[in-house]
Order: sequence, then structure tokens, then C-alpha cells
Amino acid sequence: MRNRAWIAAMVMAGAMCVVMVAAQAQQPQTQQPKLTNAQLTVKADDLQREIAAAQTATWIGYSVAATHRVDGDWDEVIHLEGVNSDSLHVMEDTKPIPPAAILLRVTAGKVERVAIERMDREIDAGGLPFVWLTGVSATDSVKTLKSVVEASFAEVEKAATNPPVATTGDRERDRIERDVQREPARQLQRLQERALVAIALEEGPEATAALKSFTAASYSATLRERAAFWLANERGAEGFQTVSALLKSDKDEAFRVKLVFDLTLVKGDSKKAAIDDLIALAKTDAMPKVRTQAQFWLAQIAGKNGGDPRITVALSDAAKNDPEAGIRKSAVFALSRLPTDQAVPELIQVASTTKDMVTRREAIFWLGQSKDPRALDYLVKVVKATDSTQ
Repeated sequence: MRNRAWIAAMVMAGAMCVVMVAAQAQQPQTQQPKLTNAQLTVKADDLQREIAAAQTATWIGYSVAATHRVDGDWDEVIHLEGVNSDSLHVMEDTKPIPPAAILLRVTAGKVERVAIERMDREIDAGGLPFVWLTGVSATDSVKTLKSVVEASFAEVEKAATNPPVATTGDRERDRIERDVQREPARQLQRLQERALVAIALEEGPEATAALKSFTAASYSATLRERAAFWLANERGAEGFQTVSALLKSDKDEAFRVKLVFDLTLVKGDSKKAAIDDLIALAKTDAMPKVRTQAQFWLAQIAGKNGGDPRITVALSDAAKNDPEAGIRKSAVFALSRLPTDQAVPELIQVASTTKDMVTRREAIFWLGQSKDPRALDYLVKVVKATDSTQ
């Protein structure tokens, strides 16, 4: 998640049409994507009302202020009713950030697909009706996208209670039957994910509030984890504060372990505070898994942008002094992941000063994996000292 983040998300699929209908000449001029193969209507209407009115398959689009420049595919033309890449590219290096287009495929008043695109992309609507709405507020956009996430969540939960497919003894047939049964839930999960991404990339406090709401314990672990990821990655200080609070208070241990990684995504003015949290977790958290995760990610971010000496001190102290053997072992491994110029002196220090022989052997092992001359010199001294005592 540095200058370019590659976020997996499903792109819309379906049968491509070949009939092209020109846009109506009398429509008012407004900023919109370049549309082809579309029965275009431009309106200044309520988003919810337009969704409810769409009984046959229709694309509804509108523009939003975005936190980053987004790109759904490398191809010059996006085929909404065709097959595109399964990825969404989020570029962090574009200033100023242009607005993005939110595209909803609606049938019988229900959102079936969500797409996010640049405003300057050429979009082929597959011959379907396409309604471009002007003046859609951030409140209405987030409210709509949030309702898509919630509806898909309820449907996925319902699908999870379906009885399993009866086995026939034919492994291939049983596998196909299971895949068929699971596909509706997978489609709903893809819809949920893309709607959540659209919320995350939309500017404004409404989007932050929606993401925060999805971290509630009433939602599935997967949805909570994704919402927390986007809060840390996209929502600045408020996003960091939410993740930090969850790490301190949430009762789901597995969820807390996942949240540790999210602290590494925090950018800007909150980055130092996020590192403070990681150090505190590595030192004092009651859960060993949280502590070892914090150690690991501290090692991964150490050395970047000049490094942070507090990280090295915290890991070295844990390796030598933590009362739990598993934490000491994890800390030694984390030290070995530091940049070589930091790792080797610290591992030598641990190996030389620790009173725990298991920890000392771990430090020596990782020194043995290093090609640094200082590590070799130390290991030679260890061997000679051992020989002299025998």
C-alpha cells in the first residue's frame, strides 16, 4: 500500500450486446464518462427513487469525490456487460484526485452489481438503458452502497444455513454440485466487497461512519476485517483511532490478531501513533498471538524511511526479557527480519547476553543464516570458545 495499492475486487460480467443507441441530444451537459452502446438518459433525480423505478436491467451511474484515483481495468474500453479483469487498481500518486464514477446495475429495483471507474474512461453499457444522475449527494451515495452491503450480508448469512448437498459417491459430480450451490453466495460476497470498496474510496464523513458501523460484532468476521482494513488504509486519523480502539476493547481474539496488520497501513500524521500502538502491543498485550503479530509487523516496517530505533529496542528487549518462551522466540525471529545492519548487532547482543539457552540458540541460528562478516566472526568465536571448554 505505498505508491500503488492493488485491491482485488470483482468486475461486472455478463453477455455483451452489440446494438448501439445514441445519447439523447436534448439532455443537459454534465460531467460524465464517455458512454457507448448505451440508451443514455441524464437526470437530476433521487438515487433511491431511480433504483426503485428500474424494473428491467439498467445501469445507473453518478460521480463522487474520491480519496484516490481508481482504475478498474487496463483496457481502453470497459465493457459493463462483458468480461474484464478481476482487479481494481487504486493509484495514490495522482494529484489532484479526479472524481470517480459509481456504476450500479439494477434489475427489479435491486442492485445486482457495483463498478467503480475513472470519469475519463470509455464505458460500453452493452446496449442496456443507462441513467446518469447529476447532483447525487455523498449522503445518498453512501446510504445506497451501505444498503447493498447490508442486503448482501443478510443473504450470505441466509445461504450459509442451507443444508449441504447430499453426496453421491462421485467426487467430481459432488464437487460440481457444491460449486453450484455456493455460487450465489460467492456472487453476493463479490457484490458486498465491491460496494464496500466504493464506500471506502468515497470522500466525506459519511463514508467513514459507514465503515465504522461495519466493524460491529453483529457482522461477520470477514466483513468486519475488510471494513477495518479500509478504515486504516483510507480514512486518516479517524480510521486509525477506530482500529486502535478495537484492538483495545474487542472481545473477538481472532479479529484482534487481524487488526494488528491494519496498523501498518496507517499513513500521514497518525503513522507514528500507529507504530506506538504496535510497540505497546508487542510488549504488553495479554494475547501471545497479538504480541507475536505485532513483533512481526514491526520488523517489516523497520528500516523504512530511516527506521525507528524504538522498534529495535522493543524487539531486543522482548527477545531477552519476555517471560514467555514463545514470545522470546518470535522476537528473535523478528530481529532477524530487520535490515542486516540492524539485525546482526542485535542478534549478537541477544546471543551474548541472554541467560536462556533456547533463545541463545535461536539467535545463533539466525546469525548463521546471515552472510554478514560480523555474524561469521561472532560464530567463529563461539565455536573456538566451545572447543576450549571441552
